[in-house]
Amino acid sequence: MMNVEFLEALEEIAREEGIEREELYKIVAKGLEVAYRIEHETAKEIRVEIDRNSGEIKIIADGEEAELNIRDFGRIAARRAEETIRQEIIRRRREIIYERYAPKVGELISGAVHRFEGGRVWLNLGRAEALLAEEERIPGERYRPGEQLRAYLFRVEKTQGDPRILVSRAHPKFVERLLELEVPELGQGLVKVEAIAREPGVRTKLAVSSASPEIDPVGTCIGPNGIRVRAVVRELGGEKVEVIRWSEDVRELIKSCLEPARVLE
Repeated sequence: MMNVEFLEALEEIAREEGIEREELYKIVAKGLEVAYRIEHETAKEIRVEIDRNSGEIKIIADGEEAELNIRDFGRIAARRAEETIRQEIIRRRREIIYERYAPKVGELISGAVHRFEGGRVWLNLGRAEALLAEEERIPGERYRPGEQLRAYLFRVEKTQGDPRILVSRAHPKFVERLLELEVPELGQGLVKVEAIAREPGVRTKLAVSSASPEIDPVGTCIGPNGIRVRAVVRELGGEKVEVIRWSEDVRELIKSCLEPARVLE
């Protein structure tokens, strides 16, 4: 019965921490090996085997095999095993978080507003949290606990604790990624954002080009009756979004940026 309960406990931990089942068994075996060494100091080579079906634990010490009952460990050995297993689970959980989010840098992610620390907002991503720093917020925005929020993931840092996941709603790339959700031609490479200038909360200008002279990049991004760009404006809380045609000619680009004003020759 104890072995069955032991297996069930491992399965529950694996689900809660998002750790693969086999990885968890290896972690537990490492903890049991540490405990066994404490009580058998003369043993040189130790290997722990856990039967995935019955939960039976075997110790192979210096070539000799014996069954192990974890209840037979003394207080010190049991505590050391528990500490080792806990530390290894925490270490692996942090690795999983980093491995999951580091490749997503440059993408949009969503999370629920979880807690506030002054002007900083923490988003709940499930098994991790993301930090929306005060300087990365759109000025004037207010958030409610539990509110779902999109943000641009711009950095993931390793720390002594959990990885620090940094997101922004003020970053220029946030607008570009939002536009990509509405304009499939951007993802297809038919239209390209060549440059962005942004004053968060006020306005963003995007200079766009097309891969073919038959495609109007500005009209493509704006959409019929402005439907595509309006979706981005709503996400930004009313921030003005202007799309202009890109030009290699600096003077032509300046003209487009200043429209509808005229540029004097």
